[in-house]
Amino acid sequence: MSTLSFHFHGYQPGDIVRWREPDPLRPQTFEQRHSPVVLRIGPDRIEGRNWTDAVLRTYGRMGSVLHRASGSASVDIEPQTLVWLLERDPSAYRAIIAAYDSGTAGFVMTPPFHPILPHLHRQEREALFDLMFDFYSPLIQRAEGRPIGLWLPEAAYSHETMDSFRESARQASVELDAIGDSIQSAYLVADARQFAHPPKSGEAWARVNSTERLLAIARDHPLSGDFAFGATTGSEFVASVRSRGNGSLFVANDLESLLANPMQAERFESIVHSLREGGVQVVPPVPPRDAPTLALVDHSSWSDYDDMLSGGITSDTRWTGLRRSDGLVVSRIHRDRPMSQLWKHAFTLATERVETAVRRQSLQLLQSAGVTRRPPVLRRLAVSYGRHWFREHYLAQGLTTSGTDFAASAEDLVGGRMDVEVAGFLARGYMLMLMGTRSDPRFWDNPDTRVTFQNVVLLVQALRDLAEASVRAKDLGHAAGLGRLLRATFLEFLDWHARGEFAALQTVPAWETTEAAWYSSLESEVPERSPADVIKRATMFALAPGGEWPGGDPVLSVEETVADTGHIVGEAHGEWKNPRWCEHGPG
Repeated sequence: MSTLSFHFHGYQPGDIVRWREPDPLRPQTFEQRHSPVVLRIGPDRIEGRNWTDAVLRTYGRMGSVLHRASGSASVDIEPQTLVWLLERDPSAYRAIIAAYDSGTAGFVMTPPFHPILPHLHRQEREALFDLMFDFYSPLIQRAEGRPIGLWLPEAAYSHETMDSFRESARQASVELDAIGDSIQSAYLVADARQFAHPPKSGEAWARVNSTERLLAIARDHPLSGDFAFGATTGSEFVASVRSRGNGSLFVANDLESLLANPMQAERFESIVHSLREGGVQVVPPVPPRDAPTLALVDHSSWSDYDDMLSGGITSDTRWTGLRRSDGLVVSRIHRDRPMSQLWKHAFTLATERVETAVRRQSLQLLQSAGVTRRPPVLRRLAVSYGRHWFREHYLAQGLTTSGTDFAASAEDLVGGRMDVEVAGFLARGYMLMLMGTRSDPRFWDNPDTRVTFQNVVLLVQALRDLAEASVRAKDLGHAAGLGRLLRATFLEFLDWHARGEFAALQTVPAWETTEAAWYSSLESEVPERSPADVIKRATMFALAPGGEWPGGDPVLSVEETVADTGHIVGEAHGEWKNPRWCEHGPG
């Protein structure tokens, strides 16, 4: 008997260009990119004010597709994406929740904001898992008795990441008792190319070595590619499944591969129907009692460059710009010319510096206020602010208004030792830093994109919030220090090469680490609008109009700046109002 399971991953990074709401205790608002685009799905014309808006409006099809192919797939939808779906299309939100509750779709958790978790500090990994458990807890309780999966963003794995998961799961089992057994037995979604020795054909399940009882299900990469890109007809796909013999198979892709056109949805339904008629079980993943023990490779992922695998095993080169096998900087072809990926290494370092500064200053402020057990308190403040930030979701899931009251929760967490407004700026700054660790900028080969712009805006606002918290706590020195960090990290990003930041990578002569390659990769893709590199452009826009910094002189004088960026290559099929660049226009 053969078993085939499908999985679909739902996520959209957003199109934030500037934070609007100055008060962290009020409902939060931000300025969204205005770059109208149309997506065509068969005869349907779906309009959006930006890419995120347009794609989320396609999710309305999800419920009906899952219903017609009931019990054939699991789905994960990243928390922020699910909240944005609720804002735009409440009926689509209710449909996916109903599919989870009824078992029509298997339920898979994923941490918020889609970061590469192995690249983060343990404190941030555990905070993100805490946010995940709290956000999904109503769904987990209602799924009791059914399998629950875990999708790490980009399936990026490390044993330290799973240590963080287990620590957070242990804590959640204490604080959210009703979900303890379910999350402790969650299975992991992975790719067969992440294992040191790939699973045998027909053996999708493996027990991960060096863990107590973690089971993982391994994606069949060729079969998943055939499904996602429509490279085969429905009957050819069915034949390919049958050619693999008896056993278990797993096909996993982005949700867009299912919703991109009506033909694909019909193809999926036809495949499920044909396989079931032929005696193949098509069901969401169901962990077996036991499975072969195999080793998952640290820093492996499911979306690495196919031409840069080492021994057939993936890594995180796509996001670091460096090959794990030899530490050398790589290059890619972007718009018909080679582009060094050194900028990805630099952007990783820049993000780490902001992450470290925000964490350390948050803990310092808690210490100065006399708060004990500071790392756990910081994690709980993040969860409390998550309820404030994702308020509409929690209310839709039956939480009372008082349950989303950050001010009351913060008062309890800090024991009255810290002013609630200081706690608000601290918690919002920490949350925005987590939001600014999204993986999207480094997925693409070029830096000048809307997603890079957004990450920088979020990280700048995170630093500004921690500076504001510091000023209110009468720590003016650290507030000024955060301003200096912002200048050196983002406003002077272009100068990193001249400052010698990459000296350790230049011991082996290579074009990718030369000054010319560095400057070429950071050239503005919207020179008609701004000659500044995208990192500086986003920083200036986030600080506009005056460049003010809490408790000190303005960080810079902002006379005129824009939020326009280059288009993402993978979004070229959209019918953009401005096809030349990704604009931020009036309206």
